[in-house]
Amino acid sequence: MKTQGKDLKFVLIGGGSFGWSHRLITDMACLPALHGMHIVLQDINPDALSVTLPLCQKLANQMLGADFRLEATTDLRSALKGADFVGLTISTGSEEANLLDQTIPRKHGVLQTVGDTVGPGGWSRALRNIPVVVDIIRTVEEIAPDAWFMNYSNPMTVLTRTMQKVSRVKSVGLCHELQGLLLHLAYYFGVDWQKDIKVKMAGINHLIWILALDVCGHDGLELLKQYIQDPEGFKPLGPRVIPEELIHGGGVNPNQRIKFDMLMRTGYLTGAGDAHTAEFFSHYLKDEETMKRWGYAPDKRAHTFAHIHTYEKRKQHALELLEGKRQPFLKHSHEHASRIVAALIGAEENLLTPINTGNIGQVDNLPRQAVLETMALVNRLGVTPLPVGNLPEFIQTHLMRHIPVQEMIVEAGLTGNKELAILALSCDPLVPGPDVAARIAADVFESFQEWLPQFNGKWSL
Repeated sequence: MKTQGKDLKFVLIGGGSFGWSHRLITDMACLPALHGMHIVLQDINPDALSVTLPLCQKLANQMLGADFRLEATTDLRSALKGADFVGLTISTGSEEANLLDQTIPRKHGVLQTVGDTVGPGGWSRALRNIPVVVDIIRTVEEIAPDAWFMNYSNPMTVLTRTMQKVSRVKSVGLCHELQGLLLHLAYYFGVDWQKDIKVKMAGINHLIWILALDVCGHDGLELLKQYIQDPEGFKPLGPRVIPEELIHGGGVNPNQRIKFDMLMRTGYLTGAGDAHTAEFFSHYLKDEETMKRWGYAPDKRAHTFAHIHTYEKRKQHALELLEGKRQPFLKHSHEHASRIVAALIGAEENLLTPINTGNIGQVDNLPRQAVLETMALVNRLGVTPLPVGNLPEFIQTHLMRHIPVQEMIVEAGLTGNKELAILALSCDPLVPGPDVAARIAADVFESFQEWLPQFNGKWSL
């Protein structure tokens, strides 16, 4: 096992991302144990790489002194040679497809807030990403079979399940939603988000449930109920300061109404942002008036970079960082990919972090091998999901409305079975019936022909 940064190679597939690449590389530069690492940004878009490579070089090497050996390429096979870690941040079809994920379902009366995980948008995004991630993971298995593969791409659960089903490469899915919640809780309670809060949680990506919450020895769920009932009169445990990571991640989100509603109704807290949580349940998005009542505009995506959603605007944002017209955040963010790399080489001991991986017993009353998100222990021995036992029955019920559907989507995406794909869509809670599912599917299959090769005889396992 390599134990020093200068001996490591990290490949970021989708390295032309204007939002992700420089943030992940900056995080790595903030960890001295990773300094000197060989990092390759790989992307099919050379124009994007022409911005992200010099931006990463500026932030990591010139400003933070990380001495990374940074390079960029469009050639995946050459990038992967000798890789120890591989990250994935892609979106097949880019903004054009993401927009259709919103507009096609809306034409048929189905409203979404994000459209990248469940609902018709998540279904569509999964089907067009599955052939791509299969080809990628098999290339990794051929060229760098011992590498750790970290997937950031959505839909997280479906794509991670796909990779674990078709490949022996050590793959996990990573998400930052729990850390985002902890940052907000730290602000509400007046505590340190990393030192003072402990959680027990389980679920599927973007529908994780906080089963227990310890805040400096107090029952955090009860504290949060007190805050919800009287935010002005609530007395925090310490000075209330907005965490820096939250400031540079968009600030305090005032719209937490859905997760608060869940807590007051059920006694348990959903962990992902409200925009993600809403899409797992039909009642929050049943019509435009209901959607507005919960704080969402029916014609806008509520997601990261939603305010600069076009390629050119995202590129301009990155260029302003590169040219010094914007001030970069040069401290470690709430993302954990870099810390996971450090833990796996033994530079950080026993990291506790949320991980998406197959159920090997961490949740007793959910199907084995289904990809779940739980806390895990990460160290030089690997990634060990922490057991939580049985989930409360109503949580299990809600999760089981999605886990079998996700399994159907994986199977349909791998085999090109169009009928199974439509059946899976008809089972989604946001879709009111099989006729609507069939109409949405017809539009998706017509609009996305080039991105759905498995349904057109142009790709197979």
